[in-house]
Amino acid sequence: MSGLEYLIAALIMAAVTFALRAFPFVARGFIAHHKRIQLLGRRLPVAMMVLLTLYAMNVHNWSQPSDGYAQLIAVALVALLQLWRRQALLSILVGTGVYMGLMNDWFVL
Repeated sequence: MSGLEYLIAALIMAAVTFALRAFPFVARGFIAHHKRIQLLGRRLPVAMMVLLTLYAMNVHNWSQPSDGYAQLIAVALVALLQLWRRQALLSILVGTGVYMGLMNDWFVL
């Protein structure tokens, strides 16, 4: 490919990216009142958290029962914080901090 073809490809990708980012603002009136979009807005965050949790738990090497204690403690803490405070950012930050602390022996159990 020549330099001009790379430039055209980059411009097309930039235009598509911009259009996808701008679409929610342009179609705000349609999106705000559509029942399926509202349902997705309520259910999708929870579904994504479940998928990420399942993936994270699946990629770990579970050769011994004690191998996953840090993950199990962090997941339990995130679930409890989310049920108690309903603050996703707080739950994620605390869970990540506790997990990293346990994995790097910052805390002694």
